[in-house]
Amino acid sequence: PHQRALCPLHPFHAAERPVAAPVDGNEAACPNCYCFACDAPVSACRHWRGGDPAHCNAHGDSALWRQKRVNAKRRRTRAAAQQVTQARLPCSTPGCSR
Repeated sequence: PHQRALCPLHPFHAAERPVAAPVDGNEAACPNCYCFACDAPVSACRHWRGGDPAHCNAHGDSALWRQKRVNAKRRRTRAAAQQVTQARLPCSTPGCSR
């Protein structure tokens, strides 16, 4: 696996600033490309072709994209911790099947 910006099959064009739409074909990806912002395969990225900004334009040379990547990792870590906590709580809801 590799970052989309480092894909040997599809040229990457870094934008000067993050934009909401793909830049010059950056949405193209091989099966080994992953989203730099989400740190996930392109197929799992909900904001690949569009968003605020479009993740297909993400690259490690940008401080903004690096911060977005850190923030996404924090959100995933918090969500995983909450799931573990919820799984450990006693089931007090009527009809709970745990």
